[in-house]
Amino acid sequence: MRATTKPFAWRLGAMIAAVVWPLYAAPAAADEAAEAYIQSVLDEAEPILGEADDDALFDGLAALVDKYVDMRRVGLFTLGQYARQMTAEQKEEYLPLFKEYATQIYQNALSNYSGQKLNVKNSVDRSERDIIVNSRIADARPGDSFADITVHWRVYRDREGKMTVVDAGADNVWLAIEQRSQFTSIIANNGGGVKGIDALLAQLREQVGS
Repeated sequence: MRATTKPFAWRLGAMIAAVVWPLYAAPAAADEAAEAYIQSVLDEAEPILGEADDDALFDGLAALVDKYVDMRRVGLFTLGQYARQMTAEQKEEYLPLFKEYATQIYQNALSNYSGQKLNVKNSVDRSERDIIVNSRIADARPGDSFADITVHWRVYRDREGKMTVVDAGADNVWLAIEQRSQFTSIIANNGGGVKGIDALLAQLREQVGS
């Protein structure tokens, strides 16, 4: 059910960008392995983004997100300090709900680039396991709506060297950061703790139609 989820704003303005971007882009060395990893993902995405049929486009994007995005890690991140306050029962319900919800968010966000090809431009190696990879639209002409957009990918590398995507964004605004802000606000505004998490679960159920 794609239409039930309102996509997060892909760009929320200079004020949010100024706050969020320093958290992700401290000066550091580039990471060629992470760049190659993201380029392989983008190459796999190219024919999907070229799909003229909306159902094929969204189904292809869902499969891509499922393959490359670490939804468990992202889901717990979006809860902030409340992740430690969840009951086992809440976590068991939350993670599948979040996966379905976040997949819709990624589908909507990535579909903005339907018909486009993205190429890696550079990366920022914040630590051995935390890398930001930047990409741009290939062959964008000056004046095109995509000409000046940078699409970012946050890559997590585990101890065995396996890489996964844990966030994505454009022009210094990030999906997981925005989700975290919204989720923690919902929890806090509904009493915090277990009670607030129950309120979040109810909203997620409504959003995904379960």
